Amino acid sequence: MLCSVGGVQSQSITVDQQMKRYKVPCIAFINKCDRSGADPSRVTAQLRSKLGHNAVAMQIPIGLEMDFQGVVDLVAMKALYFDGENGETVRVEEIPAEYRDEAAARRLELIESASMFSDELMEAAWRNGKFPGSC
Repeated sequence: MLCSVGGVQSQSITVDQQMKRYKVPCIAFINKCDRSGADPSRVTAQLRSKLGHNAVAMQIPIGLEMDFQGVVDLVAMKALYFDGENGETVRVEEIPAEYRDEAAARRLELIESASMFSDELMEAAWRNGKFPGSC
């Protein structure tokens, strides 16, 4: 769990070293996108540069800091909004127009990264036209 403001910190590095030593698989979650100074893209870049991970976003925020409204799910390609006093009600909608290009580019990055570990996924992506220049 990484803070969108603080990013990768010394404790993150220590935990990562232990996980690598014992070959523990990991997944990172970036939270607090509603805080001042939030930058999940910077944290993803830190996961790559500081920890050497093949970090790829599965969601992108809709707004940041005080303007945070929800996320775009890059797998389902839907916008998720968290309504209610504590965000307990999830509302699913189409991706807002201003996020469609970024979502398409990030989804492509996600598919390309995942396909590096699966020949079947790579072939399916090409067959279904998920890569630029494909038929």
